[in-house]
Amino acid sequence: MSLADLASLGSFVSGFAVLVSLVYLALQVRQAERNQRALINESIITRVSGMLLGLSQQPFAAALAKQQSGATDFSAEEIVQMNWAMRMRLLSLQDSILQHRNGLIDAITLENSVRAVGNTMLQPVERALWLRNRSTYASELAAFVDKMIAETPPAKPIDLVAQLKADLATVLSAA
Repeated sequence: MSLADLASLGSFVSGFAVLVSLVYLALQVRQAERNQRALINESIITRVSGMLLGLSQQPFAAALAKQQSGATDFSAEEIVQMNWAMRMRLLSLQDSILQHRNGLIDAITLENSVRAVGNTMLQPVERALWLRNRSTYASELAAFVDKMIAETPPAKPIDLVAQLKADLATVLSAA
């Protein structure tokens, strides 16, 4: 075997090694992307869980239950609480929309964010708060929320205790 043949063989081997390295690198990049998406999804769930924990505590829970019952006689403190709760939900929604647009979260995470906000925006009090605070949000988010509101009629007042009792009766009768 001549020196030229050895040089050609060496060139072939090094080219093959580069190809194997590129394939391996592509696989690693793909796995890193999956891991990054999983972390972002997890961070959104963690953020929302923290928000829900805070909203389930007094006095937030009382104001939200009062809102769902159809009440309109809120104190200034309750209005501030509801404003901040709405702001947390809407900024979380904005983040979910942007992360999904960039391909960083999955459709189910986005859908959960949209439905959670949509459910609260059914309440007439939330819609009134939205009218007062709409101008403090980015125009793209404001248009998104406006569309959501326009497509859904406001919720009727509900008695949460009576609703749970009826649901329990349904569950127990099926057992």
